[in-house]
Amino acid sequence: METCSTCGGHGVRIQRQQLAPGLFQQVQIHCDKCGGKGKTIKHPCPICGGSRVVRETETHVLEIEKGMPQGVHITYENEGDESPDWVAGDLIVQLKEQDPVRGSEEHERTDGTFFRRRGKDLFWREVLSLREAWMGDWTRNITHLDGHVVQLSRKRGEVVQPNAVEVVKDEGMPIWAQHLETHEGLQYGDLHVEYVVVLPDMMEKSVEKEFWSIWEKHRTKSAVQLDAALGRKEGPIAMPNEEGEHHDEL
Repeated sequence: METCSTCGGHGVRIQRQQLAPGLFQQVQIHCDKCGGKGKTIKHPCPICGGSRVVRETETHVLEIEKGMPQGVHITYENEGDESPDWVAGDLIVQLKEQDPVRGSEEHERTDGTFFRRRGKDLFWREVLSLREAWMGDWTRNITHLDGHVVQLSRKRGEVVQPNAVEVVKDEGMPIWAQHLETHEGLQYGDLHVEYVVVLPDMMEKSVEKEFWSIWEKHRTKSAVQLDAALGRKEGPIAMPNEEGEHHDEL
């Protein structure tokens, strides 16, 4: 190491600028030759150029635990930039969830790929026909993220209302160990299944006649007139005449 010849070992140098004829300004700036250190290396290292550090690629193993939430930070201590002048910092990896996409491999082509996640719970939308929602007697097999099958079903005569939500226990996301009170074991959230009923755009004439006769038979036997049951008027309500009686307002 030797004293910088540009700044004389001060680490700064005075720069003089002319603003106008006869008017000068002096500013103090860092010495660009020694980088403000006041000393330079006479024979710098041919590898690092005298900076005392070199850049290289390092590989770290990242372990994703079951049920890790989005945005969690994974810290590798003292794996930041190193230098003889300071203590190495940390390498921090932020976890983000990828948008759902069906993979090309067989184990990636699951229904669970398109689950929607909210914390420990998963959400799925199942479409039913009018017959299935009304009459029951159907079964659905949903392939979960890990390949196991979740079966949804209704017996004959069990009705599913549109937009009804069925909660399947312990079929959600694994709960991250750090979110458990005991930090032991493996627990799961729930799977919320929303049923969407699709009505037919049109019906064949013969089917329409059969449906109509069934509903007419049922209506005449046990149907309730909602207007009469709720006390609704059949005709229009007589509104006050604007030219009629007026009341003084305070």
